[in-house]
Amino acid sequence: MFSLILACTLTGPVTPAGLVDYIECREIQKQIIVVEQHIPLVTEIFHPDNHLQALRVIYCESRGNPNAVGINTDKSKDIGLWQFNDRTWNWLKPKLKITSSRVNPRVSTLVANWLVENDGWHHWNASKHCWDS
Repeated sequence: MFSLILACTLTGPVTPAGLVDYIECREIQKQIIVVEQHIPLVTEIFHPDNHLQALRVIYCESRGNPNAVGINTDKSKDIGLWQFNDRTWNWLKPKLKITSSRVNPRVSTLVANWLVENDGWHHWNASKHCWDS
């Protein structure tokens, strides 16, 4: 089984830049620990270059809860690990022939990978401040 290990170290004389990098690395480590149960799924479905990013998006969107529900100001809902919005899910269902619910971690991760591979990470821009560093 694949394990994702981040080693955060301070080497040599401590500089302000080195300290900032270390603190950022520790924050990313904390995110990965929260969603570590999804590592096997993410590493199976996503390209290796996207493993860390995918886990961080899951953390930022749902804290790893496949049953997470967010209600928007327009009353639409964001549901599942990846917090797919009603409109996005309804657009993707016929396009990808999806018959499962957004709360299915495997299906939603497959859909997230399809979006990333075909259109990039911008679908999760609302939480970009959390996962993009």
